[in-house]
Amino acid sequence: MKQRKLNLMYLLLMAVFVLSSCSKKSAVAKFIPDDQLVASIDVQQLFEKSKMGNSEASKAMWLSAAQDGVSKQETKDLIKKIAEDPAKAGIDLREPIYLYGSNDAQSIVGTILDKGDFTELLNGLAKEYGFEAVKEKDGVQYLTSGDYNIVFDDAIFVGSSKKVDDIIAQFKNEDTKETMAENADFEKLVATQGVIKMLVPGDMVSAVFNEQAKALPEGLNVKDISAIVSIKTDKGVATFTAEALPKSEAWKKKIEESTDYFGNISGDYIKYVQKGAFVLYANLKGAKIYEELEKADILKQINADNQKEIVKAVLNAIDGDFVLGAKGVENSYPEITSYIKTKDASLSDMAKEAGFSSGDGVSIGFKDGATFCIVGKTAPFTEAKDGYDTALVKGRRIYLACDIQQLSSLVGSVNSEYQNMAKQAANFVTNAEIYDTSDTACELKLTMSDKEKDPIEVLIQALMNQ
Repeated sequence: MKQRKLNLMYLLLMAVFVLSSCSKKSAVAKFIPDDQLVASIDVQQLFEKSKMGNSEASKAMWLSAAQDGVSKQETKDLIKKIAEDPAKAGIDLREPIYLYGSNDAQSIVGTILDKGDFTELLNGLAKEYGFEAVKEKDGVQYLTSGDYNIVFDDAIFVGSSKKVDDIIAQFKNEDTKETMAENADFEKLVATQGVIKMLVPGDMVSAVFNEQAKALPEGLNVKDISAIVSIKTDKGVATFTAEALPKSEAWKKKIEESTDYFGNISGDYIKYVQKGAFVLYANLKGAKIYEELEKADILKQINADNQKEIVKAVLNAIDGDFVLGAKGVENSYPEITSYIKTKDASLSDMAKEAGFSSGDGVSIGFKDGATFCIVGKTAPFTEAKDGYDTALVKGRRIYLACDIQQLSSLVGSVNSEYQNMAKQAANFVTNAEIYDTSDTACELKLTMSDKEKDPIEVLIQALMNQ
């Protein structure tokens, strides 16, 4: 009986949590127009990962930065109270804060934890910076600072450059049409894991890529595809994920057709590539790619129409895995390994006719269904002693990996400025990988130099020490 009571209490608590979370999400979502870019920030997770509250030294540093430029002692006392207990700001940090906007107005919306504490915070800031205290209108509170307004009730706060009356009208309006409250993509954003997440609606994509959209094949409209981008972190790792959300049948069909151009990697040649500066692996269906270029008239658009026959011959020869690896620099030359599955020896024959041939550390040829090009001492089809794991690439459509330190040496042989940039990046990141996770999503994974800390902690410490 005791166990049954505990199970029932657990279920009731879970139900309360789920219901309250859904209601808060809906209440917040109605303030966000469904055609605007929206970013979700998990403040509590950021605070926890930064470890700003884990030591007295970090708390003191945080407090000093927050009080910098503050003149009134009562404001300093208020900031100190909030630093010791962030809940005293009156904002529910267990719920995400959403930033959204367009060229006309930038806004923020979040959940109120305690209206009294939030009012105290705003009035304290108003007194410090010389603007009027919180007022009330139509049962809603608001504070105006220059061209920016903060409006709130018992549950929600909105900060925006919109007019006060327009924001108050949103609090009173129960109609959720054309808002994120009725947007399935926003629901997906809420369900997506990440410290920072962003939804880019099709209308926003269209506005940003207006010129590029003109080059799309007939029937494809940029407004009919949205995107979600998210950032996740863990000890020693940061992961960026991007997913396309097609709305129209035309986009869905085009994405499905993309499998005709880029197949699943078999991984047959990865064992011949030594770990090094970078590796690029893909599976190309050359004849299909050429058909698409011809249909979309791409060569003409990029002023390469006079190269059509060469492009056609090259692509028609390619049918399968392609791998390109660069180990590093030796005797001022990068060591490069390249294999591509081809129908015959036509690619290597074309290279020889163009004046490229084997000799002086270069091997070009065709063997066992693959055209190869090796720059360096390694003989073709030699298995690498320290190679990449086939499981990392097999089944994907694209895989790219970089060793940032070795890459800096490689690019340094071409451009010293880029080498310095790569070396600076290597202070924080050792490796980067990009790969597809589905037909509509890809992931960038960064392995950090400090493998014992969350990247957010490293970033916050760097900013605080500036």
